Amino acid sequence: MTKLPLSHYSPVLANKAWSGAEGYISYTRCTFDSSIKKIPMGKRQWGRKRGLYSWKVERALAENLENHIAPIYQRIMNFNEICEDERIVWSQFLLSQFVRTPTFMEYEKTTCKQLNIEDKTKNDRVGCKECKDLNYIVNRDWYLLIAHKDDYFVRSDNPILISGFIERPETCIFYPLNPKICFVACSMQQDWNAFSHKPKETYGHYLEKGGAHFINFHFARAAKDSLIINPSHVGPIADTMFLEILGLYPQPPFLLHSPQPHEMEEAFESINIIMSATDGLKYPSWTPFELEPFFNRVEKNSNP
Repeated sequence: MTKLPLSHYSPVLANKAWSGAEGYISYTRCTFDSSIKKIPMGKRQWGRKRGLYSWKVERALAENLENHIAPIYQRIMNFNEICEDERIVWSQFLLSQFVRTPTFMEYEKTTCKQLNIEDKTKNDRVGCKECKDLNYIVNRDWYLLIAHKDDYFVRSDNPILISGFIERPETCIFYPLNPKICFVACSMQQDWNAFSHKPKETYGHYLEKGGAHFINFHFARAAKDSLIINPSHVGPIADTMFLEILGLYPQPPFLLHSPQPHEMEEAFESINIIMSATDGLKYPSWTPFELEPFFNRVEKNSNP
């Protein structure tokens, strides 16, 4: 019998920046008693789950997306501007990262069951450059947040943090590139047109001390079962925050709906129902808290 693949829902190319000489420290929810443990993990052990996708999808993710994204990832992380085509590929990667996690796929399974949907999309988990949804990422203004020298960013098993439906101007998208840099596709003004807006140059912004931990709070809260930090960052702040709030409100699967402006309230309620049914919990109504709006705060801050 052919073994199912160890599906990397968080690819190694993106995880490796959090690794020390021996690997990561992971804050992980125990499957037996739901307590949160702090455990060391090897460099390739985290961000994977056996049988999450087929071998076909696993190969497609590597060959059709990750092989192309690696140099773009490096250019963005090194504060280099990328061309329009690279912005499209990067946006495809971000949306792929969102829909390939165990969290999203469990919520998707509930939705399909409720709606009696059995068909699989042709480009499952990989997406394509022609997808019109990419405009909602490509044509936002982008920023790179740089953590204070004493702070850091974490990486959770829901590595993309989206504050709402991507069709909303207010929505912002956070994605940590490494422990010191976090990519943000920003909230936009109410008159923003995702199909005609010409984005600004990507600015870098140095956060004040504690600023990265403010964002880490939301990353940890939106995790499913685990997150990783570099071993050098283990300390009282990490233990206090992550042992308390890990996975309290997993990342809502906003990409399951594509609502029109007048459908937003109903769509938020639908997502809440899906999450509650899947997890057997009654989640409170989703609010993005202090994450929105995220725009014009860091314009023309020094670019490294």
